[in-house]
Amino acid sequence: MIKKLRSNWLTIALTLVVLFSLVLSGIIWTDPFQYERPHRETTSTQSQQFTTQSMGDVYLPTTIVRTNNDGKQVLLYSQRANLVNNVKKNLRDWKMGRTSEVKTNNSDVYLSYLRNRHSLMLNYPDSVSSDVFNETFGQSIDTNRVKGINHIVIPLDGGREIYLLRDYHYSVYRVQISQGDFAKLPKSGRHVQPIPVDYKIIKGHAMMMYPDSFRLPKLAYQISNQRINNLSTNLLSTNQHTSVTSHDDGGKTIYTDGTNRHLVYDHATGTVDYENDIGHSNVVTTSQLYVHFYNTLVKTGMPLDNIRFDQAKDHHRTFIYRTYVEGFPIINTDGYGGAKLQATQSGIERYWLSLYTIQVPLPLSGETVKLPSTTTVINELHASSRFKDITDLRVGYLWKNSRPEDKVVKITPTYFVKYHNHWVDYTELLK
Repeated sequence: MIKKLRSNWLTIALTLVVLFSLVLSGIIWTDPFQYERPHRETTSTQSQQFTTQSMGDVYLPTTIVRTNNDGKQVLLYSQRANLVNNVKKNLRDWKMGRTSEVKTNNSDVYLSYLRNRHSLMLNYPDSVSSDVFNETFGQSIDTNRVKGINHIVIPLDGGREIYLLRDYHYSVYRVQISQGDFAKLPKSGRHVQPIPVDYKIIKGHAMMMYPDSFRLPKLAYQISNQRINNLSTNLLSTNQHTSVTSHDDGGKTIYTDGTNRHLVYDHATGTVDYENDIGHSNVVTTSQLYVHFYNTLVKTGMPLDNIRFDQAKDHHRTFIYRTYVEGFPIINTDGYGGAKLQATQSGIERYWLSLYTIQVPLPLSGETVKLPSTTTVINELHASSRFKDITDLRVGYLWKNSRPEDKVVKITPTYFVKYHNHWVDYTELLK
């Protein structure tokens, strides 16, 4: 027997391998997920790591105002539902057609459309291009006719048209609707708090006023701190073989790649100042900046979940992006939670960024702040000698400066005024 085994060991071994292979194959066929699950989880994790907000998400409108049949206006506010995103999903299924100009250069007519009875109005914090509108809502309106959009007015009286409003020159455009479900648009109700507002035209542009005092909650968030090494690599690395060097200069670290790009990191404030001379021949046109700056934000690696376009200035060559919470901007003197991107006509690109952003909301036991009416705030400011230098006013959340060791930040609702072209907590001007 032993001799037979020794002489046939190879045959026996091959037979055992075949039997083991058949058994293993049978197990895999009957329960394939047992073997595939680890691979799937790894793929999902990698996929989520590189998921970012779309361009349409970053350039979304930030507030929704509903005007009733009696002309009274309310801001639709919700802590539980993303109302603007719900409207966006609805409008992407609509079919928009012919665009025509209704009226320009008439502030009274313009104000009547801002207060259009029985309508829903989506508002941008600053004008966006019609290309951005088309990208966000999946449409193809005439971009040659409509140069900019501040408000989207959707009548709810059964008509088949919407209106696009641009504060500049008080321009009103009509867009024909051949298909659209108006019934799915948000209303006041459960989880939606109506805050009375009233649109007025002040100092040449539309401003949302709050005729009565109202309450907003205090909020707390966990601070996310991006690593400077990751940010510097994202901005300075290229497909070419360049080496990034760094050296300390007082409380700052300066990074350079040996070409035209350098980055300065301020340790005390957690802010970054980046500059790149791309040359005059590579200057991005003004109309392309919305896409160009969106791609820049993605390249930085900063979380974009709550980042929204907030303002364009310097002849629309500088864009400011801020963190928004429930339709209100978060404002900080050091630019925490946001970015300022500039591309000059001479070929210099500069980015001002913060390593600090907010990510995870934390409970605050229902603490609220009572804000006065806009008229009360204006009257208080009017008594100040600084009133003549105020050009705008808005409600937002104040993020006081954080220290590197801070893990949580409390943000408080307040009025902000634009004073010497900077947003300042209005109470600072009353001191």
